[in-house]
Amino acid sequence: MSLKARLILSFGSIIIIMLITSGLTIRNLTRINAEVASIDCTWIPVATSIQNTNALLFSARGDLSAITTLHDLKEIESYNAHMAGLLRRIGESKKLFTAALEGMPPSDRKRAIEDINDQINAQSVQFAGMRKELLAFIKAGKNEEAARLLADSRTPFLRLADLYDQIISLSNEGANIASASARGVSDQSIIFSIGFSAAAVLISMAVILFLLRLINRQLGKDPGELDSIAGRVVQGDYDIDDNTEKRGVYASIVAMVQALKTHIESAQRESLVAREQSAKATEALRQAEEAGIQAQSKTEALRLAAARLQEVAQVVSAATTRLAAQIEQSDSGSRETSGRLAEAASAMQQMNATVQEVARNASVASQASTETRAKAENGSEIVRRSLHSIDLVHQASMELKADMAQLHGHTQNINRIMGVISDIADQTNLLALNAAIEAARAGDAGRGFAVVADEVRKLAEKTMASTHDVAKAIEAIQSSAAQSMESVDRAARQVEEANTYASQSGAALADIVSTVEATADQVNAIATASEEQSAASEEVNRAITQISAMSQQTSAAMREAAHAVAELADQTQNLMDLMSSMQQ
Repeated sequence: MSLKARLILSFGSIIIIMLITSGLTIRNLTRINAEVASIDCTWIPVATSIQNTNALLFSARGDLSAITTLHDLKEIESYNAHMAGLLRRIGESKKLFTAALEGMPPSDRKRAIEDINDQINAQSVQFAGMRKELLAFIKAGKNEEAARLLADSRTPFLRLADLYDQIISLSNEGANIASASARGVSDQSIIFSIGFSAAAVLISMAVILFLLRLINRQLGKDPGELDSIAGRVVQGDYDIDDNTEKRGVYASIVAMVQALKTHIESAQRESLVAREQSAKATEALRQAEEAGIQAQSKTEALRLAAARLQEVAQVVSAATTRLAAQIEQSDSGSRETSGRLAEAASAMQQMNATVQEVARNASVASQASTETRAKAENGSEIVRRSLHSIDLVHQASMELKADMAQLHGHTQNINRIMGVISDIADQTNLLALNAAIEAARAGDAGRGFAVVADEVRKLAEKTMASTHDVAKAIEAIQSSAAQSMESVDRAARQVEEANTYASQSGAALADIVSTVEATADQVNAIATASEEQSAASEEVNRAITQISAMSQQTSAAMREAAHAVAELADQTQNLMDLMSSMQQ
């Protein structure tokens, strides 16, 4: 597998893991937001609207109970107007309930609430007819018939209150299930975030170690050391072997420099031998010239000198032959060294291209890491917005809890007032009984007073009965309010837990952002190191090119020396021929 493919595979796996982590986190946050929205927009509105409707119905029944004891038309109209306002508010609460129910997704719980709502609507139609009939009795002055009608409707009314309580219980169950689902999604998101973050860190470390080992295996040494070695070779220092393990480019450079050093030393030795042989030939020629001068006077001495000169010429010829062979060998070594240097230069060019490819791939990986970091920061912003939305839901839940607590306090005050009214009714009944006794004692004179006392006693009994009904209604309101407070309290706690889990998800996503930033820094460091390595490789390539040029110059010098030796051999042969002719 090529280096480019390995880099793409390594960094691609890191980017894929980061994208998967971001996608899972965003998906889980979306699910948490959906569950919280279902609690805020569906279950809580259903429960609060039903509780308000229930409380308003109890208030309307209290007004009906009070009307049955009245005879003044103005007071009756006042209570009737108050009931009309309560009915309008009941209609508004039902609209809110209907809107929340329509926004609820299909489920068995929704169908159960719809069935109960149908029963409530049927009961409401029946109670509307009863209310009109009761008001007709009151306006006709038939208060006793109205009281009996109100008493007969007490059991169906309590059944209606029970239906409202069933809807509230179903709403609380739905809110609890949605909260548990959000909590499960949050736990799953935290586990996935931690797992994928750890995997991204481990893979990043593995990729870095892999690249370092790969580059070190190709170069054999640090790029800075290779640059220093190339500088030493350019300056003429060929002792670059430090007796360490040799591999990659460093091994090729050491072998090349050692071969170059051997050929240069051999060429220097051959050049020294050639200079010595040339000096001997020069001396022999000088002696031959002296012998020629003496030959003009002494032929015998000329013959001896010619013989001696011939021997010297033979020695020079043999030395010249050996020198030519050595120079040819040096020239062959120089050409071989030049070829190896050319191969090393080509290898360095290929390595330089590979290093530049590494730098480009590292730059691409750095850009991909930057994009991944931007996406992770976007996911962190989404988490922050989700936290803000959950905080708003939590504040709304706490405000609803405070309102329900205030409603509970008001019902307590009403209960105390009803207790006072009950005490007054008891005392009124007792006074009416005493008045009836005194009227009976008075005989015919107290008969009219006895009738009044009896009416007062009946009114006191009706007041006590109405007070008892109102007390039960208040008790039902208190029970419903207590359940609502518990439900709101649970919802607030669950929203707070969701807020905590979302905060943990935000922290995990922040850790992912930090990991992405660290990975991007490491990739940038790899890109920088690759660029430095490319520069060092170019320096080594230039040094090898200079050494190759020096080797070519040495080879040219060897060829010139071979040509000079060949000319010297020709002159020696001419000298030997001349000596032979002189001896003849």
